[in-house]
Amino acid sequence: MSDMVSYDTLQYSRALDAHNDSQDMHKPHNTRTKQTKPIPTRWRPPSSFIPRLIFRIMCFCLTFHWNLDFMWEIFREPNGWENFHTLYLTQINQLSTVQGLVLTTVAVFISTPPPLKQINYAADGPYTLLSESLVFSLFGLLFQLYTSVVGQGYQKQKTFKALKRNRWLFLFHIIILSIPVYIFSISLLLLLFAISVTGFWSSSTSAQIFTGATFALLFACLFVSILPSPVYSRLYKILWRITDDADDDDADDNDNYELDKEHSEKEAGGTEFA
Repeated sequence: MSDMVSYDTLQYSRALDAHNDSQDMHKPHNTRTKQTKPIPTRWRPPSSFIPRLIFRIMCFCLTFHWNLDFMWEIFREPNGWENFHTLYLTQINQLSTVQGLVLTTVAVFISTPPPLKQINYAADGPYTLLSESLVFSLFGLLFQLYTSVVGQGYQKQKTFKALKRNRWLFLFHIIILSIPVYIFSISLLLLLFAISVTGFWSSSTSAQIFTGATFALLFACLFVSILPSPVYSRLYKILWRITDDADDDDADDNDNYELDKEHSEKEAGGTEFA
């Protein structure tokens, strides 16, 4: 008789377990704490004023962030370092194609005389800008080729372990990765400046009007395309001193929880009908 359990005791135990399970299911999702590995001390801003100022300026110029916290969030993920450099090398190969188009366009402008005297891109100002754009395009292709060749070594974990020892080593690594992008941007801007100077310095009024309208439309399209980008949101938060990253993360977690709950309910409904 001592080994037997009454029917009421079993029923009460089952009801208590069901109640606990229901409480766990309806527990707010945002109360869960995320166990994340903190950023290493060697990656944090220096304690001295001048080195800290230089560090923050370099971080902002290279990554549009004041520190390296977001980079650590990427690299602490499994294969985060390898995936980051794989994506970077893919984008560099695409950038090399566009850089070649810029180089070809500039070479055509330099080697071809103007078809109209009113639009003279062989004048001193436009020709100087075109020449500088040609030089930056050549060096851009060289740097992009160099980065593509040595980029395979960047993907190894031993490279990350070596760079993780010092914040300045990692920043210089980011500088090396950023040089091809900056050189391409400079060469493209010089080409656009040469075209705009040629149009605005033209003796033809219609050419000046069309040049102004074209660049106004291009800048409007560029501004609209920047609005939904992370760069704009980051600059907006910096200019207006908005720090709502934690609120955004909680909102994203709640949205993900609601989506998972809805998906599980649909699956449960499908199994019942089956």
